Amino acid sequence: MLSRPHTSGLSPIYNVQWSDDEDDYTVIPAGYRLPTSINPIHQNWLDLNECQNTLLEFYMKRVLPIQFSHADGSVDAVVWNLIHSSDAAREAAYLLADLHRRSTQGGSIGYSAPEDRDVYRRIQRAIEPVTEGDAFASLCMIPYCLFSSGQGQWQAFLNSACRFSLAFFERNPLSPASALISCTDSMRFIVKTSMWYDVLASVTLIRRPMFEVLRMLYDPSGTALIDGRPEVSMMGVMGCENHIVLALAETADLACWKEELKRTGSLSVPELVRRGQRIETMLMTTNDNDHPHLADIEKSRLRRLTSAVFRASALVYLHSVMSGDHPQCPEIMDNVIETVECLRRAEDVSTARHVVHNMVFNACVCGCLTDDPQFRNYFLQLLQEQQMETAGNCALVCDLMRRVWTSREGGTPVDWRVVMRDVLLV
Repeated sequence: MLSRPHTSGLSPIYNVQWSDDEDDYTVIPAGYRLPTSINPIHQNWLDLNECQNTLLEFYMKRVLPIQFSHADGSVDAVVWNLIHSSDAAREAAYLLADLHRRSTQGGSIGYSAPEDRDVYRRIQRAIEPVTEGDAFASLCMIPYCLFSSGQGQWQAFLNSACRFSLAFFERNPLSPASALISCTDSMRFIVKTSMWYDVLASVTLIRRPMFEVLRMLYDPSGTALIDGRPEVSMMGVMGCENHIVLALAETADLACWKEELKRTGSLSVPELVRRGQRIETMLMTTNDNDHPHLADIEKSRLRRLTSAVFRASALVYLHSVMSGDHPQCPEIMDNVIETVECLRRAEDVSTARHVVHNMVFNACVCGCLTDDPQFRNYFLQLLQEQQMETAGNCALVCDLMRRVWTSREGGTPVDWRVVMRDVLLV
């Protein structure tokens, strides 16, 4: 039997009664049992009050599909078990669900009720994760911090989840791939998600990714033995092919290398070009090993569309590092156009909204690096539509993009990553 939650310490937010005529789900009754279709093992369930059950169902049905829109059905069971076996994970899911509900009903994104802060402080005390549930709580608190105030302490929670995942690899130093293949589903999910967030954070924080192990896992020259293994693939979690994830990480690393040498006056442009071309070669090929079951054909198609968008925008990012933040650079212009074409192909899919949920990074990079008014409006509209559907930081990103444009049009060179610093593009 799973452990009983400490319900007595919950803040007043969990006793609030909601009225929402548009909701199409029913409240889970107290004592709700996990559906046998998800997990037939546990025959007893948590004695949660009505409001707690409502929050958890809202999280599972409304928030989780947005948070991990490309994950396969197994993620439901993984997350469900994590939030019901860990107080920290459960309360983080409560907070994220309530924030999403309030924001999509016209509430203020930047406002955090005092009772929310009580729960926030309790989760904050678990910032050094010991269990998988603690680590998942940190991963949930990253979007909570971002979406509730734009910045906050998301970096501390990200570092927490990354330290937990890095310790996992340190226990298995000889073969990271074997470690991912043999570990539990929940550990694998936490590690992959931490790696992905770390790569995106490295872009705007202008730092090197923490996970050097990505090179061992996804270097195209040495992945023959793991090709096609879903346990190692990032497609099933984030809809991005492994070598594209690696290319993004390598580009972030290259950007740091370039900035460090520029400060000392020792930058070698030929060496910069050589390193950049190696990454570009990595992005010139596709290695889609996403072989779905028949029931997952549509989801697989969406993943491939998403991966194509990431590939094109990764090239925009790479050429901004190699050539500078110059929208008239031919390679930047060509790959902005390709990114837009990939996004428009996704619009032809009936479930295109699942593709654009993950497009904050792509829209931001390409939007900052284009002077074409039509493309600028396209990326703004993409982010604004997503903001209307989700509790996200899209409105903040739109404002920062406009700052980049205004600065450049005023004749001042601008590094878009500096403007975006401290914003995680998820």
